[in-house]
Amino acid sequence: IQEVKVFLNGAQISRSASKSLPLGASTVVFTGLSQQLDPQSIQVNGKGGFTILGVEHRVNYLSESPNKAEVEDLQKRLKALEHDRNAEVGTQQVWQNEEQLLLKNWAVGGQDNGVSATQLQGVNDYVRTRMTAVKKGLLDQQEKITAIDEELNKLRQQLQQLQAQAARPTSEVVVELSAPAAVQARFTLGYFVHNAGWTPAYDLRATSVDKPIELLMKARLVNNTGEDWDKVDIALSSGNPTLGGTMPNLRPWVLEQPIVLQTLSLESMRRDRANKAMAPAAAGSADMEMAYEDEPAITEIGQAVVYRTTTTEYTLDVPFSVPADGRPHTVGVRTHTVPATYTHYCTPKLDRDAFLYARTTGWEDLALLPGDANVFFEGTYVGRTHLDLSRPQDTLNISLGRDKNIVVERVKRKGYSEKPVIGGKRTVTIGWDITVRNTGNARVDLILQDQYPISSRSEVEVKLEDEGGATVDKDRGSLTWRIPMDPRTTKELKFTYSVKHPKDQPVVLE
Repeated sequence: IQEVKVFLNGAQISRSASKSLPLGASTVVFTGLSQQLDPQSIQVNGKGGFTILGVEHRVNYLSESPNKAEVEDLQKRLKALEHDRNAEVGTQQVWQNEEQLLLKNWAVGGQDNGVSATQLQGVNDYVRTRMTAVKKGLLDQQEKITAIDEELNKLRQQLQQLQAQAARPTSEVVVELSAPAAVQARFTLGYFVHNAGWTPAYDLRATSVDKPIELLMKARLVNNTGEDWDKVDIALSSGNPTLGGTMPNLRPWVLEQPIVLQTLSLESMRRDRANKAMAPAAAGSADMEMAYEDEPAITEIGQAVVYRTTTTEYTLDVPFSVPADGRPHTVGVRTHTVPATYTHYCTPKLDRDAFLYARTTGWEDLALLPGDANVFFEGTYVGRTHLDLSRPQDTLNISLGRDKNIVVERVKRKGYSEKPVIGGKRTVTIGWDITVRNTGNARVDLILQDQYPISSRSEVEVKLEDEGGATVDKDRGSLTWRIPMDPRTTKELKFTYSVKHPKDQPVVLE
């Protein structure tokens, strides 16, 4: 394998090989290929002046892919332990048989014949000694069997993890050729395989609030094709061939008239191809025997022109290995520096902690894909987030966690007033005092939000008496303060609202 283009679902494999071809017709078989190979995607080409007469795909169930050394070692250990367990179980059964024999034959003498005290004492001593040995033997055997079962369970679980590396049938590609002369041919074989793909993932690192964010794009590669990709050139594509890329066409929509779709059968397609016979290549004179190794192979492939959407490809700078174990293997793709502005948010009515957010711009220029991201701030893991880059947006907010240097207190103002009932209605006035302290050593920009109630009934009237310098959204009843705070400073905020409601209809005022 020389190159692998990995799609979000599936992969395109490019192989190379060399083979000496005799004059005339010959057959070349490419063996040991993935069983997940898509026969419709096979492409054979090369150099050597030969003519490709036909390409066929087949599955070889007798020649399986080689087991990985680790799988073979686990299977051998399992077999040896199962043998040991059977031996210990056999010994346990011997002890159990002796125990049953002692229990059945401990009666001394018959009904008419008595035994002396000396004989009885001897029998008891013998039975006691043997039963003690039997019980100890049974206990030892059970402990041995339990230990073996525990080891067997571990080995089976480990083998289950490596099940993707177990032997499986292989694919073969049979190529019928015709060469005008004996030549050392060079082949290239390409095909699409399933059970492979990649998922984008990211690391977002912010070292401080005055520096941009470092974004590391990673790829989680999964190879469960049965073929190891050993130090190959890997390209990552944002395409997904399994979805199809042909634009659908609208057909006339005729009411009460069935639409008949005509399809070309596979057999008729084969007959058409068989009718296109190729003339045998004539052998040239000695002067015309040129370097066939440098001539492109002659192919005749009928294919439809398909217009696909533009995809993005990422090429790894160095060869990379991905074993066919079905597990994700993470590789760093590239690093971007994203400009960011840092802002603190706090909603003290719900949570008194302030949350630090990075507002980043310039995402549309990076051609990134949606994916999960690990967030780090000042070298500490903060948590995970999801980068939803599928929607058109130029700004993205990334949470960097709680900042304990910002201390916020929200206290209900004492002595709220309640006016006398006039006309069957009661008016209540409530005020809130908010204290914000920046105990850190850095200047911060804080956006603080609170709210006052809004009424959905005409008999309940709400009035914002004092907004405290906040920006007011009357439709949502929200108050927003944008507060620049220097280190070691404290600021006081307040707002007041009144509610007038019928005295017999209590409402929640806080």
